[in-house]
Amino acid sequence: MEYVREKVAFDSSHRGYRFVATYLSEPKGKALIEIFEGDTLVRSMLWPDYKIWNIAAHAEDIVEGLEGDNNSGFQIAGSDGLGGNVFGGS
Repeated sequence: MEYVREKVAFDSSHRGYRFVATYLSEPKGKALIEIFEGDTLVRSMLWPDYKIWNIAAHAEDIVEGLEGDNNSGFQIAGSDGLGGNVFGGS
């Protein structure tokens, strides 16, 4: 599937990682999350566009997970607060 980028929602850095969230017009309702360490892309994924600010809010948790080679930070950022999660990564 080809992504159609609409606009960058945020581009921020945390502990040597750069987080870029871009709204997409295709696929609808999704945003592209890209995480770089230096110039190296370490993670790229689709994320529900209404929850992208959880990525920024949980940057510390995500970095901890990346450095621990696990997805715990994404699980926290993707929580719906009712026992569900929008993050489907393994």
